[in-house]
Amino acid sequence: MTDKLKFFSPGWCDAAREVVNANEAVHRGFKDPATFTNKMELAVIGHEDLTVHIEWNKGEIISWSPRKFDEDDLWIVLNGELEAWQRAADGVEEGGKLLMAGELTFAKGPMTAAIENAGALNNFLLSWGRVPTEWAV
Repeated sequence: MTDKLKFFSPGWCDAAREVVNANEAVHRGFKDPATFTNKMELAVIGHEDLTVHIEWNKGEIISWSPRKFDEDDLWIVLNGELEAWQRAADGVEEGGKLLMAGELTFAKGPMTAAIENAGALNNFLLSWGRVPTEWAV
């Protein structure tokens, strides 16, 4: 049996990067993967220690780690309750629907990015379900 990795821990981020990059549905879901080169922050509301930074290069994640970029370098900051992230990973609810319901929120960045790249977002979050995750953090 595989040991579970604490959500957003460095080991979890490494495993998630691998499954996301291997998921062709993520790549196909971008409006233009060749130009999707951005830095973003994902955070769990109420858990300051559960904030990660992701760097994309042409639709592929090249870095997924604890906070490391300056705020000015971030294109998107996306926040959500732990339960919302888990529901998206488990396929209970699509990321786009969680955004529209206000359960995932943009603290920074254009909402149009989520709309234009909805297929990528939904499959990105759904990929997390392939990582053995310890959600009790």
